[in-house]
Amino acid sequence: MMFRSLLICALVFLAIVPAAFAHSGEGHDSAARETESEGITNALCPVTIDEPVDPEIFTDYDGKRVYFCCMRCRKQFLENPAKYAANIAYSDPTDSETPDDEGHAHSGGEKTPETWARLIRFIGKFHPVVIHFPIALLMSALLAQILAAVWQYPRSLEAARVFILIGAPTAVLSAALGWATAVNARYVGELTDILFRHRWLGTGTAVVALLTLIASERYWRTPTPARRKVFMAALVGAALLAGLTGHFGATLIHGTEHFKW
Repeated sequence: MMFRSLLICALVFLAIVPAAFAHSGEGHDSAARETESEGITNALCPVTIDEPVDPEIFTDYDGKRVYFCCMRCRKQFLENPAKYAANIAYSDPTDSETPDDEGHAHSGGEKTPETWARLIRFIGKFHPVVIHFPIALLMSALLAQILAAVWQYPRSLEAARVFILIGAPTAVLSAALGWATAVNARYVGELTDILFRHRWLGTGTAVVALLTLIASERYWRTPTPARRKVFMAALVGAALLAGLTGHFGATLIHGTEHFKW
């Protein structure tokens, strides 16, 4: 039963990630079309200037709605609106021409590339909701193991096992949702490098978390010193990777100067 669940998690992960790769090029085009069709007042981000905006990231300024390419740009704008106000290029949505229907006729019920891009984008919205579980659970499992070693409290070992049983599958799910989120992510400068690290560290965390789960169950079934060493090494690695991945994820949202004194 255990390995069947692991297999299902792995298959879901492998199914979503290639889908994200296949449609990664369409996400930006879809977002650009949305800015034209949904009445966006500024098509380009006023902070990064040349980046197309995300229709779901905006604020109200000077009686008008201003859109941004990412949450970091929105945060920078709110900290000093006057600095970026001159970069806002408003357009009249009523002046945009209605695209003709040529090339847009779809057979009944068939999913177009735009539909798939929207679906992946919607699935990716659950990444921030799920991501907190593996971070908290894997770190709590390591803490429980430490407490058990210090105070010889067997209940902590049982708690650690439960944390891993839940934390490892949610790590896989979080990584898959993260890839879906990255399809429509638009970052510039050093944040592109941070996104790269966050993405692959998250994938590595999912793999190590699964290995930790396997090592944990093997140790519980046959508790030997050698198996415990393997299990603890995997758990420490999974907890550290989860924390580091979370740090880079927070940096994408709050910026590189978030921890500046």
